[in-house]
Amino acid sequence: MGEPLVVVGNGMAAARLVDELAKIALGRYAIAVIGDEPRLAYNRVLLSSVLAGETASHDIELRPAKWWRDRGVTLKYGCLATEIDVGRCELKIASHESIAFSRLVLATGSTPLRLKVPGADLVGVHTFRDSRDVDLLLTLAARKKRIVVVGGGLLGLEAAYGLAKAGAPVTLIHLMDRLMERQLDAPAAELLKSLVERKGISVLLKADTARLHGETCVEAIELADGRRIAADAVIFAAGIRPNVALAKDAGIAVNRGIVVDDHLKTGAPDIFALGECAEHRGICYGLVEPAYEQARVLAQHFAGRTAAYRGSVVATNLKVSGVSVFSAGDFLGTDGSEAIVLSDVRRGTYKKLVISDGRLTGAVLVGDVGDALWYLELIRSRQPIAAIRNDMMFGRSLATQSEAA
Repeated sequence: MGEPLVVVGNGMAAARLVDELAKIALGRYAIAVIGDEPRLAYNRVLLSSVLAGETASHDIELRPAKWWRDRGVTLKYGCLATEIDVGRCELKIASHESIAFSRLVLATGSTPLRLKVPGADLVGVHTFRDSRDVDLLLTLAARKKRIVVVGGGLLGLEAAYGLAKAGAPVTLIHLMDRLMERQLDAPAAELLKSLVERKGISVLLKADTARLHGETCVEAIELADGRRIAADAVIFAAGIRPNVALAKDAGIAVNRGIVVDDHLKTGAPDIFALGECAEHRGICYGLVEPAYEQARVLAQHFAGRTAAYRGSVVATNLKVSGVSVFSAGDFLGTDGSEAIVLSDVRRGTYKKLVISDGRLTGAVLVGDVGDALWYLELIRSRQPIAAIRNDMMFGRSLATQSEAA
């Protein structure tokens, strides 16, 4: 039998770690994966597609049960890890025996934030984070309930789109002056807003939630400026908090997330963390791609190879409310950088490339994202772009043709 490796958390980061380990060190570890959700690991990114009725719930599973079995993994789902005994190298599980480990990986993910406003605990106030939430929201949509979604970031937009597509009247409210302010500049966000509104979603910006009204069930949401919006249900989708309690209670160093080094090692011997719960060089990513990069490095490390995680160039590349959106790198630009912009509001497309010191340093695309991965490659590789600068905006095929000529 291999060394006992225990992974806490049965999400996308955990599944990718097992996958990477199986490729390079199958049999070296006896792996146990402990998850509190009562199902196999699934693609959380696709939850809004399930909500929108575009995908069935069972179709978003990352791997079938047989795949885990074939790799010798013991899966315990619907199990809550309650305590880490660092000294004895044991993990305690609610209503189960303890599990001994030689190495422990925390992939505990994060929890959706509930705004601390009066009325937040009324019946009818929910979050959008896991497959259990989706089932509940589908029930609301089927009953054509008036729903207010709080949060105009990725999660909020996804929830609003899924609910609107499922037939509910939806209002999306956002504190900031533009949607997805972390991923988009002002013109791109403005275009996204108009495309989202075309799908029948009412969008309110600079909308600060003051309180929720209702006797026992939520009936309305009141904004700081006094406006009231009638609501049969309110969905909080305004940010996430890394799940650090397990580590913190065990005396492992945490800031916002569980602090890890370039080997994804925590402050405790033989205990590691990755994904949304981990904080590396002061950053908690909260995105899938960095979690996958961390899983690759950790698997290499566990296989005895030299590998280090030095951080990720963050990119967003997905369909938001049915609209393709991509951003990467320093898309806002800094002093000394220049931007090339192509905007066609009627066709619903926007492209902005940021150039600094003869290199592509950032990009934002809305609508047409066909060349997104090429732009990302240029940003990450930092290759000089002088030869393709004039044609870059029109896509890879044209730019590489001109370079060859």
